[in-house]
Amino acid sequence: MPRAEREQLILDIAGRRFARDGYHAAAMDEIARQAGVSKPMLYAYFESKEGLYLAYIERTGQELLERLQRTFSERQAELRLHARVNEFFCFVEEHRDGWRVLFTEASASRPVAEQVAELRGRIAGALRRMIERSVAGPPDAALGPAGGEVLAHAIVGAGESLANWWLDHPEVPRERMTGYYAQVIRGSLAALAATAGPPLTA
Repeated sequence: MPRAEREQLILDIAGRRFARDGYHAAAMDEIARQAGVSKPMLYAYFESKEGLYLAYIERTGQELLERLQRTFSERQAELRLHARVNEFFCFVEEHRDGWRVLFTEASASRPVAEQVAELRGRIAGALRRMIERSVAGPPDAALGPAGGEVLAHAIVGAGESLANWWLDHPEVPRERMTGYYAQVIRGSLAALAATAGPPLTA
């Protein structure tokens, strides 16, 4: 098997183990056995358990970001919002293991926490650009100073919380979760626009 394909297989298996057992309890021996490689080969590919974990986070997070960015192809703002929210929940639904690894054990170690924070920042940045393009006139005038960035981070945080709740309540249809989250975003946009104005002074 070519190295690139074997690496992807190892990452698939590692993701399932990390999601099921957690970072500390997941055994490299078991990951190597299931992937059909020796433990020394596993370390040769990823150097350490932390390196394997970081590689899985990067692959999963990059896929989430790319899927969200593809929804920019929708021209109408409302369709774009619905498509983006739906794509987000599609990702969570299809990659439950990946989601749990990304956002339920971010404090496993400092490098892991830093990589998850960097990914969260990239997602918030893409969302901020979408928000600022959707308002009429200069973003600062419509949303207030730094309003787009503040709102983007608030929306990302809400999305993480909703996704984690949904994984514990799979009986709720994805379409309903999409509607809930879209309403949260619309309400947040309206509230920020209504309160935008000159910065407060002491």
